[in-house]
Amino acid sequence: MGEDTILVVDDETDLLIGLERTLTMEFDCRVMTAENGRRALEIMAEHSIDLVLADVLMPEMDGLALLEHVKRLDPAITVVIMTAYGTIEKAVEAIKKGAYDLIQKPLDEERLFHLLKKGLERNRLVRENTRLTEEIGRKETLGRMVGRSRSMRAVFEKIHMLAQSDATVLIRGETGTGKELAARAIHRFSRRGRRSLTTVNCPALPESILESELFGYRKGAFTHAVADHTGMFDQADKSTIFLDEIGDLTLPVQTKLLRVLQDKEVRPLGSSRSHQVDARIIAATNQDLEQRIEHGQFREDLFYRLNVATLDMPSLDAIREDIPLLVDHFLNRIAREQDKAVKSVAPEVLNHLMSRNWPGNIRQLENLIRGWYAVLPDPVITTRHLAADSRIEETAVCVVDLERPYLELKDRAIEAFTRDYLNQLLRKTRGNVSAAAQLSGMKRQSLQKIIKRYGIDVQRLRP
Repeated sequence: MGEDTILVVDDETDLLIGLERTLTMEFDCRVMTAENGRRALEIMAEHSIDLVLADVLMPEMDGLALLEHVKRLDPAITVVIMTAYGTIEKAVEAIKKGAYDLIQKPLDEERLFHLLKKGLERNRLVRENTRLTEEIGRKETLGRMVGRSRSMRAVFEKIHMLAQSDATVLIRGETGTGKELAARAIHRFSRRGRRSLTTVNCPALPESILESELFGYRKGAFTHAVADHTGMFDQADKSTIFLDEIGDLTLPVQTKLLRVLQDKEVRPLGSSRSHQVDARIIAATNQDLEQRIEHGQFREDLFYRLNVATLDMPSLDAIREDIPLLVDHFLNRIAREQDKAVKSVAPEVLNHLMSRNWPGNIRQLENLIRGWYAVLPDPVITTRHLAADSRIEETAVCVVDLERPYLELKDRAIEAFTRDYLNQLLRKTRGNVSAAAQLSGMKRQSLQKIIKRYGIDVQRLRP
């Protein structure tokens, strides 16, 4: 028990000195003392405390008030209340408010030692349970991200690295590549992981309310503002806020967000004062922010503030070797969710999935498999099912893409075609760029630029 720390809080100096000496000898642990509740909170802000032994009657802040502060600070801390004759009613109230137990003054040493021993054991059990719960949660979070390819292994390693700091992270990648899953994993593994992640889907919130939802507002700030409203940044205080599709933010909101990143301050609508907020920012985008900067649609200074650390999520086209693993993962997960027998996929279907185009990436693949469970009753999916019901694939694509504007969908269709064309072309020439340029009718330099722009790994296509 050498790592245990007991904090004794009492306004009787002699009692503090006696208990410090006695408990140190009996428990071989660190014993700290405080003469009042406020001093106890100062100590707890600087040191890790396992058990608090506090008197119920103290000036300024009594034992009950201290108990409430301790439980808000860390519910795992065990609190034992000392009470004198005539304060039983307060002691009972302390039990109701979360005290582990109480002991009456003058203290019976044998009972005190027994209580503290059990209290420390309780503390260790609670902390171990919390640790195991967090570890399970982390495994489950990362377990939803599947892949053994070199690209995905690099993603997993970077997630672990990013989780060790509080740096702002910009996650980039096409729609459906798992940007939100990556953000959740970074948060879950971080020191802020005990608190809930606040997620903001920027395009889903109308421009008229986005600013008030992010930063909050004061009563009377505008019509219908009948009470103060806490913004999402304040909700994420001491935690993490995930701004999904940040490229869609308007310039006025970008300006306010820049202030948060620079000064760590938020000013609610209708307020003349800003206040500090401690929220880590993780942002994600599927857009070319550099191009939006050139067109005056995104602030360059905000981009550099967001781009402190970058995580690039590979497209499904870039990790085709992970498709069998992903298919198996989704077949099993969806079956569990829907309480159905697990379907299997014929080898020729798997070959089809690995060779076809995936403009909607991993999300599109998942939607396709959900369609199988919804429409196809057979336990094994064969090419006959794909030919008989090709609309399943069409539905899966629509679910992913039809929420976006026409021009964006058009650009993605062109991009998807280009990626598919380049991959087929380079497979045919076995990674020989000169031969590919000749087949395509393009100059070799032009083809190389397009290959680089789309991040095609030519090496993996060579024998």
